[in-house]
Amino acid sequence: MSDLFHYQLEALAPLVFRSGKPFGVNAGADGAAFPLPSSLAGLLRSLWAEQQGQAFSPELDQITSYGPLLAWREQDNTLIPLAPAPADAQYVTVQPDKQNGQTNAQQTPKVIIRRRCPQPLPNTMGCDLAAGLLPVWSSEDLEQNPGKPAPGPQYWPLAELVRWSQGENICLDALNANGLITLTDSVRTHVAIAPESQAAADGQLFQTAGLDLAPQRHADGGWATRELVWLASTPKQLASRLATFGGERRLSRLHPLDAHAAPAHWLRPCEDQIANILAQGGLRLTLLTPALFANGHLPGWLSVNPADGSLSGQPLDGSNLRLTLRAVASHGWQAVSGWDLAKQKPRAARKALKAGAVLWFALDNPDQLSAEALRPLLRQLWTRPLSDHSQDQYDGFGLALPAAWTPPSA
Repeated sequence: MSDLFHYQLEALAPLVFRSGKPFGVNAGADGAAFPLPSSLAGLLRSLWAEQQGQAFSPELDQITSYGPLLAWREQDNTLIPLAPAPADAQYVTVQPDKQNGQTNAQQTPKVIIRRRCPQPLPNTMGCDLAAGLLPVWSSEDLEQNPGKPAPGPQYWPLAELVRWSQGENICLDALNANGLITLTDSVRTHVAIAPESQAAADGQLFQTAGLDLAPQRHADGGWATRELVWLASTPKQLASRLATFGGERRLSRLHPLDAHAAPAHWLRPCEDQIANILAQGGLRLTLLTPALFANGHLPGWLSVNPADGSLSGQPLDGSNLRLTLRAVASHGWQAVSGWDLAKQKPRAARKALKAGAVLWFALDNPDQLSAEALRPLLRQLWTRPLSDHSQDQYDGFGLALPAAWTPPSA
């Protein structure tokens, strides 16, 4: 990944990204939305074209963009990358342990993180999943104290997500300390201007909600010592400058990051994990950005095996790497649309699998595959977005974090 340049984007005002909700006089406030990868790709390509003095052309669409990811920026400029919470993690409130059949009144309920795994159901239970797919659930749900769903951080430190993906348990205190519960909205009210009088039109008010990344004020009156920034990567080298990211031409500042200091290990293959994937015979992919698949939550390169009905295929063209899908956990789907500058019309709305979704795959016949041949193929999973269409990959849809996984025995 030495051919990539890394950047941080500092918001100088609350940034507005449309959610796709219909907008009008009576529509109310359009909720603040996390920027799509295509929004960042458009920004980086526009800055590159302006810097090089190039006109708008289809070739600009081929410039690859990775991101955006959130990151904490400390006072010493240290960056802590953040990623969406994985869909196989569940926050639950559990009751205190019971002693002699009675609850200890001195103990209060606590929130824990429960891991949900692909595993077969007991013989007394069933489901209607497609052949070969496993339900993603926790066997603790069947215990006497299953707990109730609870709120928790929506964004995890990337280092904690890596540990979680490798099967380690995560402490909720660590997530609360360096994660992010939710993004802060900043709602502004505007008035419509009557063209004939250039004055406010009676009764025509509307609101916009933006993402406020500035340091927030604590309940005790103090201010946070760190702020949120965006992280981005692209093969093009850009100079430090002001930029308009999002709607209403609100300003941000682009800063190049030193290649050695940039927290871009989320784009660097981990040789230990590659070895573990080969040894365990399976892998899991956690989406860091939304993915666009031809079949909803299923990648288009998967096809039904006539022999047993399982879903398998080759994610990389011209390779002998073949994977079988075993399970999917997701936060649902989100609408992806926008404005087509070339055609000067709105883009058709599509459904994307939300960031944080997890897909589990088994390697087909791992004992018959050459480790030397598979290693360079597996390395591509760290740097190649998983979306089906090449343009969506250039835009950065479907960037994923791979990790080893052991498929359960039949």
